[in-house]
Amino acid sequence: MNELMWLSKHKKLAEKHSGEWIAVLDNKIISSGNSAKDVLKLVKEKGIKKMPLVTKVPRKDEKMYIL
Repeated sequence: MNELMWLSKHKKLAEKHSGEWIAVLDNKIISSGNSAKDVLKLVKEKGIKKMPLVTKVPRKDEKMYIL
């Protein structure tokens, strides 16, 4: 399943990271942090070579952004 579709079907799981950036790969959240840079650094440190979907989980007053 594509990460964006997975994320849209698992909004409750993502909402636990409200206001944070997350990386989604292979149908799971693999890292989270305060910035996209921090999230990608954690992904790299885990030795993951495949590029994840990186997005900020919006607070109720924000819109979603996808990189």
